[in-house]
Amino acid sequence: MADPLSIAASAVGVIVPALHGTRLLLEDLQQLKDAPKTVRRLVEDVHSVDTALKLLQSVEEREWGLLGAGIAEQSEITISSCTQACDLFRADLQRWTRHSDGKLGWQDRANVGFFKQGQIKAMSEQLSNCKLTINSVVSIATLYSSVRHSHITEEIRKTISTKQTEVKGAITTADRQLVVLENKLEELNLSSDDEEAAGSREGKTEALRQLEEEFKGVKASQKLLNELLSKSQEETVAKAAGNQSGPTTVTFGAQNSGFQAGNINGGVSGITFGRN
Repeated sequence: MADPLSIAASAVGVIVPALHGTRLLLEDLQQLKDAPKTVRRLVEDVHSVDTALKLLQSVEEREWGLLGAGIAEQSEITISSCTQACDLFRADLQRWTRHSDGKLGWQDRANVGFFKQGQIKAMSEQLSNCKLTINSVVSIATLYSSVRHSHITEEIRKTISTKQTEVKGAITTADRQLVVLENKLEELNLSSDDEEAAGSREGKTEALRQLEEEFKGVKASQKLLNELLSKSQEETVAKAAGNQSGPTTVTFGAQNSGFQAGNINGGVSGITFGRN
């Protein structure tokens, strides 16, 4: 097994800049007075991702080690994609609202509220996907933590089944999103620039860039979720539970004589048989 500390460090290393990115975007969104409903909903989405990232940040080294380097690597890709999307959208938002100072002017309000609705919706969907995926990682990590030093009971089996259902639902959502995004990208690529004004071409470039970033993020989430599903199988969870016990020292009676019986999970060391 890879070193849990290095696995945790690589995963946590992308969480801090992601939290910074979401907070900057949140500040910019909250500064817009009289913002349209689409923007106010986006504020809630950013809040949700921020909360999910903080939960992921609290996952311990032990659980990261059990989840493995593959989960950590895909988590990094998913989170980094979310961070990139936040940075790009924040730059676009500042350009869209350049005529306003705090309160949206009529021109910027029309721009954000009507012309940019598609891009705002795409950003909302990407944030939702990011939140769902991160929460799935936290959920499986919590499962591993809960079975520490335990046998697989009927109650734990029910919990495992629930977690599998949740992850499968997230995979289905990601699969559907990918189909929709592929269609949108195809339609946008087929549209002719000759028929559009310069401003519209700029808008098309922005929309295309955001859709491509969203597609990359959902693709990474899909791979991560499939790996999480394999990690939520009962035999994998049982193995992880067994690997969480440390070495045990056993003494057989006074002066190493007599007999003691019981179940020992994990390695056994420091055993001496017979009399001193």
